Amino acid sequence: MTDLDFSGLTIDQRRLMDAGGWTADGTQAAPSRPAAQQLVRRGLLEAYPAVLEDDHGSYGVTEYYVPLNVRAAWLEFKSRLPQRAEPVEDEP
Repeated sequence: MTDLDFSGLTIDQRRLMDAGGWTADGTQAAPSRPAAQQLVRRGLLEAYPAVLEDDHGSYGVTEYYVPLNVRAAWLEFKSRLPQRAEPVEDEP
């Protein structure tokens, strides 16, 4: 069992956990800073500085990573949640 607390996560925080973090060169939209910082404070996410370069120059960003032990605990936590039923569309 783990002492990590996954309760009360927002949809955006869950998406960030599911994605394993966020990098600026990825296709996922950046998480809100308050949402990410809350996960960092709870020990669910690690933040690290990164420097990106593009046609406009270099700039610093904060990228996020879900550590492997947290990722494993997150997946185990999700497996215990009740499964949501997918809506079934009626055939014409």
